[in-house]
Amino acid sequence: MFRKLSAFFRLYRADVFLLSFLAFFAGRLLGKDDFSWLFLVQALFVALFPYNFVYTLNSITDVVEDSANKPWRPLPSGLISRHDAAKWLIFLTFGTIIGCVILFEGLEKILVFTVLIFGVFYSLPPFVLKKRGILACFVTGTGMAYPMIVAGGKDFLPCSLSLLLHILGVTALKDLSDTGGDILAGRKNMLSLEKTCALSAFFMLLSAAGFLLSPQKTAVILPVSSLVLLFANFFFAKKSFKEKIYGRIIFITGITAVAAVVVLKMAA
Repeated sequence: MFRKLSAFFRLYRADVFLLSFLAFFAGRLLGKDDFSWLFLVQALFVALFPYNFVYTLNSITDVVEDSANKPWRPLPSGLISRHDAAKWLIFLTFGTIIGCVILFEGLEKILVFTVLIFGVFYSLPPFVLKKRGILACFVTGTGMAYPMIVAGGKDFLPCSLSLLLHILGVTALKDLSDTGGDILAGRKNMLSLEKTCALSAFFMLLSAAGFLLSPQKTAVILPVSSLVLLFANFFFAKKSFKEKIYGRIIFITGITAVAAVVVLKMAA
């Protein structure tokens, strides 16, 4: 029983849980300039339900890609069936609806629920945005910054948009190690390693400029640390670059995001 329940959560991704939780909680904490336990509950809800829905749906429709890229995942390995995954998806759908009604008010209720709609557009016909190559990475990046945009409000928008640019730089690297499955799935507009890195660095530089022009200048540590890691790995760890760079940058982003939130909160 525990193994099967664990498999349901493995349809999701730990890095997405971390980033969506941190983005919402940081946006709420810094945008409202106050702490409330409700902020923590809202951040956990956003990470555990609507974003879990998006990635569970994607896992169900990504069996072909995962069978090539990640055959150990729950569906391609046969640990759970598509029927079981669909029932889990229904649970997440109703959980999201109920949570939106209870935890949010006004426009935020609609904006949080909209995450489900984005998930449908990303994975299901007629749009299937995940097969649009670079566009798919941009959609993924926007989805990661979306919690901060929702939680922070208009006064925190410059920082939220700077975070969006940083995450676009990170997600540009996401598919470097998944080319086999992407080809099987018919994903288009795949760039070379050099062009992918250049695109990633471009967005990170824009992000750094955005943070420096915003009231939250300390947060410039996010794109700067990622740029240093990107170049260091590109020049000195070429053999493991494709397989390791995305995970490494996600890790450093999580650490620096926590550090930036602590410093910004202490300075407020």
